[in-house]
Amino acid sequence: MLINAIICKKAKRPRRGATMRVMDVRILANNILKRSFEENTPVTNMKLLKLLYFVFRDYLQKYREMLFVDRFEVWPYGPVLVNVYYEFKRYGARAVSGFYEDTSGNVFIITETPELTNVIDDVWYRYHDKSGIDLSNITHQEGSAWRKAWEANKEYLDYEDIINDLTA
Repeated sequence: MLINAIICKKAKRPRRGATMRVMDVRILANNILKRSFEENTPVTNMKLLKLLYFVFRDYLQKYREMLFVDRFEVWPYGPVLVNVYYEFKRYGARAVSGFYEDTSGNVFIITETPELTNVIDDVWYRYHDKSGIDLSNITHQEGSAWRKAWEANKEYLDYEDIINDLTA
């Protein structure tokens, strides 16, 4: 299978002049799945969603820059990116066995900057051996962005809470 690489560009955020990356989070999911397939380490949809949360959180904390504009919804098992959830829903609780493909059947991955590689690798090696439930439990810890949003009955996680989320 041919995997195409794309470069994502920075864009000015309308508020406060901060920058953010313009990328399709499903393509970023392919970067994580590529690691999964290369190392033969199973990743379920739930695990993928939590890994994406940790990548987003850690990148935001380290570089004060959002990787994508999609917002994390507050679901019972932790933060969820709805378009990623529905993209891989067909796998149920089984390991995801294919990449996200666009409408033409093309598979893309993000060309990783050194900063992005550093964050994804760090998250991958910290959590690759954990299950989706293990990762869900981490997102549910006291003081987590998910916990704060859940207790406040919010639909989405707040960015300030994500920046201050120090859960392991």
